[in-house]
Amino acid sequence: MPLPVPVTMDPGSAPAGGLLALSRGLPDRWERGISWADTSCTSPVAMGECPTADDLKPPQPVSVETFRPVELIQSIECTTLGGGPAGLAGPALDATRDYALARELLTGEASARDASDPEHANPSLVGTAVDLGEFSFLAQAVACLDQRLASATAGRGGYLLVGADMATYLLADRLIWRDGARWRTAAGSTVIVSAGFDGRGPGDTAPPAAGAALAIYAVANVWTGIGSRSLLADVNRANNTATERAEDLALAAFTTCAVFAASSTEATSCGPDESP
Repeated sequence: MPLPVPVTMDPGSAPAGGLLALSRGLPDRWERGISWADTSCTSPVAMGECPTADDLKPPQPVSVETFRPVELIQSIECTTLGGGPAGLAGPALDATRDYALARELLTGEASARDASDPEHANPSLVGTAVDLGEFSFLAQAVACLDQRLASATAGRGGYLLVGADMATYLLADRLIWRDGARWRTAAGSTVIVSAGFDGRGPGDTAPPAAGAALAIYAVANVWTGIGSRSLLADVNRANNTATERAEDLALAAFTTCAVFAASSTEATSCGPDESP
C-alpha cells in the first residue's frame, strides 16, 4: 500500500462579524499601551431661552482609561521525522486570535496574571459590568441593555457582545437583523459575535453550567488592534520533536463608564466548554 502524500490543507477563514472585524481600530503607537480621557458618558442639557448662570450645566468629570497589550500565542509540535510543523503556527493563529482576544476582553486573565502590579491589570467585562439581572424573556434583556446603554451615553449607543450560542437565540427570537456584514438590534446597537464570549456573567470565574442563563454584555465603545508577529522554532533532539510558535501582540480596550450585563432564562448554556 503506498504511503499518503503530505499536503497542506486549506483551514478556511474565521467566521465574519467577530470582534476584530467589527470593533473600532486603535490609534497609532498603541503597542506600548494606551491611556485616554473618556467622554463616552458625558451628556448635554437642554436649556430655556434665557438661562441664568445658576442654571448652567455643571461640568462633568471624565474617567481616564488605561489598557496594556497582551500576547496571543499559538504553538504547534510535530515530529522531526515528518519535517516539523512546516509553517502551521501562523495560519492557526490567524484563525483563532479573535477567539483569544474576546476571551481576554471578557476575563482579563492574562493581563491580571502578567501585570507587575495588580492595579496595572486591564479592566475586564466581568469585573466592570453593572448586572441588570435575569429576565424572563430575552427581548426584555436586550431592550433593557439597549435603553441603559443609550441613557448612559446620551443616545450614542454602542455594542452588544455575545457568544455563538446567544447569537442563535437572538436570531430565533428575531431580536437582531442583518445590516451588511453586521448584526444589529432594533435600537441600532452593533452585535459582535465571538465564541470567546462564553456566557459567564459579572463576577464569574468560570463559564456557566449546563442549563444556566447566558449573559449578554453591552459597552459604549470597543477597540482592538493586532500588532507585530514573532515566529519562533525549536528542535528537541532528545525526542525528535520540532516546535513552531507564533505570537501576535494584541490589545482590546473598551469604555468602562457604560458596561452592562443581562441574561434571560430563555437563553441557557449547553455546558462549559473545554478550551484551554
